[in-house]
Amino acid sequence: MALLFSLKEFGQTFATRARGEELRSEFLSRAEGEDVATIDFTGITNISYSFADEFVGVLVSDRTEDDLRLQVINATGAVNRVLQRAMNRRRGTPIAC
Repeated sequence: MALLFSLKEFGQTFATRARGEELRSEFLSRAEGEDVATIDFTGITNISYSFADEFVGVLVSDRTEDDLRLQVINATGAVNRVLQRAMNRRRGTPIAC
């Protein structure tokens, strides 16, 4: 089974670690029991580094090989750069966006 988690349901811009933690909790709740989960950034115009690190960075650094497979789609160039920076600091390798 697969989950499509559309961030546009929650707004167009995202900032703060608190907001990242809130959406990470929502994402994990919805992803329970799924094999693959996709975070869709369609319509998202801006994210802060702190949001990206707390939302996606923590998801990536906390997962193991047996966990949920995480995908990120439709991130604009600016959003993708922030995501990649967060991933590089957490794992040392970028994720596909």
